[in-house]
Parts: sequence; C-alpha cells; structure tokens
Amino acid sequence: MFSAVPAQADSDSSLVPTQAVKVPITVTVPISTIRTPGTGGSNGIVEIVVGRSAPLSVMLDTGSVGLRLWSGSHPSMRISNKKISASVGGLKIPGFIGSAPMTLNGVSTTLDVPFQYINTDNPYIDQWKRIGVSGILGIGVGTGDLTNPLVALPGDLGLHWSVHFAGLVTGAKNPGALILGARAPANANMFFQLPPAGSNVNGALLWDDHAANGCWKFGRQPEMCVPTWFDSGFTVMRVKGRQFSRLPTAMANQLRPGTRVTLSVPTSSFIGDSFVAGSSASRNLVRVIDSGRATINTGNSVYFEYTVTYNVATGGIYLYKPLPKKG
Repeated sequence: MFSAVPAQADSDSSLVPTQAVKVPITVTVPISTIRTPGTGGSNGIVEIVVGRSAPLSVMLDTGSVGLRLWSGSHPSMRISNKKISASVGGLKIPGFIGSAPMTLNGVSTTLDVPFQYINTDNPYIDQWKRIGVSGILGIGVGTGDLTNPLVALPGDLGLHWSVHFAGLVTGAKNPGALILGARAPANANMFFQLPPAGSNVNGALLWDDHAANGCWKFGRQPEMCVPTWFDSGFTVMRVKGRQFSRLPTAMANQLRPGTRVTLSVPTSSFIGDSFVAGSSASRNLVRVIDSGRATINTGNSVYFEYTVTYNVATGGIYLYKPLPKKG
C-alpha cells in the first residue's frame, strides 16, 4: 500500500530509482493542546478511530503502554470478559480487554490491537470526560500489559515516529504533530540509547524507556547521571532518589524557583538543555522526592521545547530543537 515501484529504463532492464522512492513516507497526525484538568499544565490530544467508531479524542502519552478507553465504545470493538487493571491518575482502575484495529489519520494497524475498556467512573476520569477526552493512547516503547498500537502500523510507519507539542504553553498558533515514519534528525541536540527489554507478543522490539542515561545538574549540586524517563503525559518534572536530599526545595517538595536545571548526555562535553525552575506545570515545575532509588521523570515540558523522535528498531531517542529563524 505504501511502496513505490521504480521506473524501468528504456535503454536496458536496469531499474532506476525515482525521486519518489528516495523520499521516506510519513503520515502527520495533528496534536492539539488542551489545559490539563486540575493541574494547570497542558496535554497533547490526538484523534483516533477504534474499529468503526466515531473519531475519539485521546491523550497522547509516551509514559505508558497501550490504549485505555473510558468512553466512545462501538459494536465493532470486541470486548472480552478478561479483566485488566491499570494505574490511571494515581488510581488503580479496573476494566476489560478489548481488541480492534486502530486508525490514525487514515492509516490503520495491520492487526487488531488490544486495549483496556474502562466501564467505571472516578473523579480523574470524569474530569476528562467533561472536556470530551475518551481515553489515553500510551505509545511508550517499554514493557506493559498491553502493546503500543503504533508498532502495529504498516511498514516504517510503525518503526519510528516523532512527537512535538505546540499551542498553549509556547503560544504557537499551529498544532503540534505526531509524525509516523519520521526519521531521526542528523543534527539532533541529544541522543539517548535505551537498554533492550525483549519483545512483545507480536515480535516488536521493546526498550527500557525508563532508563535513558541522563546527566542532570541542579543549581550548584554535583552532576548526577541517573535513569531518565521522557513522559509526555505527566505535567510536572519529578526528581526521585536519596541522592537528591540536598536539593533546595520550597513548599510541597517543589524545587526552589530560580534553581538552574541542566541536562546532558554522558558522552557530551556540552549542556543539551537548560532551564530555570519555576511554578508553571508543563514548563518549569519540578518536584523532589528525596527517597528510594534515583530516577527522573522529565514531564512533558520537553515535548514543547523539542521534537522527540523514537526508533524502535534501534532503541534510540533523539531530541531536536530547530534554531530560531533569522529576520
């Protein structure tokens, strides 16, 4: 469906590639940005079709794996009696496993994808329902009780993709985009190699996306390289671990506003990203939990600043920020 056949030369039987063959095929799925209920931050929303349903608005989440639906069911979705539960909004939510093809901007998965059908309500789900959001599309590349629907897309569309948010946080007028089939930029600002984590039930490679090796510096504290998790669904950066007990904090375990935060990769001699901590969710709000093993959840501010590209064939994550246009 998405392949191109090179033209045959008149002079002999050799095949001469056309320009169309050389250009990778991509599909752009618009991402709208909405205010996140109850947090003051923002989230990215995409439209999907499940089975033959009407278009459903779902929150795009790189921090979880699998589709979770709490509204928008359709007879074409096969709902089993097999129970499944998931942590949604900090609560354990029960449901049942369903399956159906999923379609993004006209492109459908090559097989039915499993999803969680949630037929109960709670305050977290109710606040999303009130603004017309039907569920969460988890496109994390790690392990889980469901599978990432993107890897079931045809051809290269399911091997690599990019995510960029725009809108409320940055003031941009154009929507963000999930670009299926996106290639890694040659001039990426940062590259992170994820550790392998086996494969899913369909043979797609999995990677430990909670373990990117990010090197962080907070104010005057020494730099620490710890497992890092890029999470487009979470509106607050969370710094966790006993190693961070000396970080300066304000009320509610908030990193003291005005503290400089930097991120780099271990093999780099320069800073990849830098911002000043503040009190705005999805922009600069950082919370510190000074207990347990060290791990950092970036929150989704990264996706407003960068285009983040995933390659599930190699386990690479690329962060790219284009230079401002002159003039």
